[in-house]
Amino acid sequence: MQEERKDKKGRLVINILYALVLLLVVVYACFYSDKATGHSDGSLIEWSDGFVLDGAGSMVIDKVGAEVGETLTFVKKLPNGIDHNSEFCFISHNAEVAVYIDDTWVYGFDAVENITGFGYGDHKNEFILTPQDSGRELRIEVSSVFKRRGEGYIEKVYIGSADEYERMLLKGTVLPTVVSLLIIFFGIFMMGVFCFIPQKHALPYDLMALGLSAVLMGIWCLTGTGLLQLVTDRIIGLRILNYLVILLAQYPVVCFTTSFLVRGKKIYYSIGFGFWAFISALLFILRFIFGIDMHNLIPLLYTSYITTFAFMIYIFLEDRKYCRDNGIEREIKYFAIGSICVITGAVIDMTLYFTGLFFIKTFGTFLRIGLCCFIFSMMMQFLYWWSNEHELMARNSFINSILQYSVASEDPEENIRGMLEFLGRELNVDRVYLFEEIPGGKYANTYEWCADGVASQMNKLKSVPLKGFIGKVFEDADIYGHAIIKKVDDLKNSGDLDLYDALSSRGIHNCIAGPFEAGGKRVGVCGVENIHSDMSFEEIAEIIRLLAYFFGQLIVQRNNNRELLGFSYNDMMTGVGNRRAFEKFENEQLDKAGTFGYVMCDINGLKTVNDTLGHEAGDEMIRAVVDSLTEVFGGENVYRMGGDEFVAMSFVKSEDALTAQVDNAKRLITGKGKSASIGAVFVENGNIPYEVVKVQADKRMYYEKGLFYSGKNERRRRF
Repeated sequence: MQEERKDKKGRLVINILYALVLLLVVVYACFYSDKATGHSDGSLIEWSDGFVLDGAGSMVIDKVGAEVGETLTFVKKLPNGIDHNSEFCFISHNAEVAVYIDDTWVYGFDAVENITGFGYGDHKNEFILTPQDSGRELRIEVSSVFKRRGEGYIEKVYIGSADEYERMLLKGTVLPTVVSLLIIFFGIFMMGVFCFIPQKHALPYDLMALGLSAVLMGIWCLTGTGLLQLVTDRIIGLRILNYLVILLAQYPVVCFTTSFLVRGKKIYYSIGFGFWAFISALLFILRFIFGIDMHNLIPLLYTSYITTFAFMIYIFLEDRKYCRDNGIEREIKYFAIGSICVITGAVIDMTLYFTGLFFIKTFGTFLRIGLCCFIFSMMMQFLYWWSNEHELMARNSFINSILQYSVASEDPEENIRGMLEFLGRELNVDRVYLFEEIPGGKYANTYEWCADGVASQMNKLKSVPLKGFIGKVFEDADIYGHAIIKKVDDLKNSGDLDLYDALSSRGIHNCIAGPFEAGGKRVGVCGVENIHSDMSFEEIAEIIRLLAYFFGQLIVQRNNNRELLGFSYNDMMTGVGNRRAFEKFENEQLDKAGTFGYVMCDINGLKTVNDTLGHEAGDEMIRAVVDSLTEVFGGENVYRMGGDEFVAMSFVKSEDALTAQVDNAKRLITGKGKSASIGAVFVENGNIPYEVVKVQADKRMYYEKGLFYSGKNERRRRF
């Protein structure tokens, strides 16, 4: 079995690596156009050198920075032979730029203030040259956009086709962009998996927090490549993302790290959120109250990143010490491998940055690769966990067989009964049951299967208190995952006489039970009584534990079906039946040849209340009238036919009794400060055709409504 598991895990790793390679190919093929993958036609000429700065000697213009308040002027003669397809292209970085040809202004770029300040990062600039510009003097004036500290510059100056220039810029972003997209993809995938996993508490770590962190960091990495700025030209919005998403990622990163720990203290979440809120508030104050550009707050941002990272290292080491002291084993292989990849990538990037040994154009590429490796390693751990969980069920043919009953029909209740019967017969027990929580904190035996000759217990167990057997199941489940009573007589010896009396009085000699959940909440208990199987109690308990999930899902499905049925036949605001329910009642249940009373009711003045006091007051008026009708005729006999119109059915035996009911309803309605017009018709042994009954009741109701609105009704004058 151990060798088989290793083979399965090996195949899983191979399949994942294959899928990863396939994903890389698809992303590359779908995302990149000819601009990123085509070959240059040779029309692009690098033109960064040979500029004269403020009358000094010849120099390379790239990244010659202008400080705050300083304007640098670069001069150079345009080459001869400029054709109509030539454009002047360059990248400006946090700089305001003005370009002149022979003292004639031809192009300019001015920065506007945004949420992060005046900085905008990199911007692609281009303008058209004409053959008449050949040999003329070009002057570029560069100044910093910042008001306090920070320089602006231009770089990558070329003359040629703008498409060729953009292709040249895009080529330098291929690898980091693909890696950034993979990080985002992995994050979205993990969040999607989290949403579809029902038992989220059983996950090895907070998959949603890791997925959200990956998406945010992937967006940060993607904006850092500059590709989106080049493709969309939305430099301000992407500048904001570049600064803010990594700040937003700090809290979910702490949440993920905490969830990964064996002893993840709640205080860690509070500290992580509190620190993030403090840094965010501080940045807000410094930026919007003191007017400091976000570019000048980079040291504060880096300090927050380092502090968050140091905090995660601290809580991780503290947790490792706790595990060693208590002999707890915790699988950290994938976490450690991923963390090493991130740290290694960051170190390589920083080394390249400070030494200037760039062989990849985009800074941070190795950090991106490290992040991708970390997320991939955590996905591997999740998939291993997921695989092990499924292996537990796959090993047991009994579970596979019984699960067929969970989908045997479209009726979840029929599936539950089928599962209970199969479970009871295969385990050779006297009774299999489900208890569900009911209002009042008690539990009711809602489903059971009994062996031949065993009496049903359902009618005797309609309201079982939590204290007692159900409580013991929950307490033992918190410790062992299930509750096993091998001998009921042992309860008497242990002093638990109440539970002993409750079980022995029903002829129970032994039992096994466990809780089941629906919607992430414990809602009931599944168990078996008087076991005659050769299977061990522990094996049966494990089977019940595994089946509890499916019982919970069937209960959810059943509740959803009931809720949908309720939506179809009930008025959502008042809770009484709707027109569809009434039509079903009169067509399928009402004995039109019998004795009954047909009552129509229309609320007076509802539109006026809605128009003057608002619809909330109108809704309150409707509910008040409905409460009065249901108090007199019963909630099951009142139906809402429209906005302010209702029908009530009465099954009294005389017309006088019906009149008394109507008068009582009017009195209750009036007592609540409301008004309604009511028309009623009494039918005795079907002496009036049903359609005539409805017409007469409608006429009588509108006669009363006419009195109300004519002012002859005393209630109208008080309304």
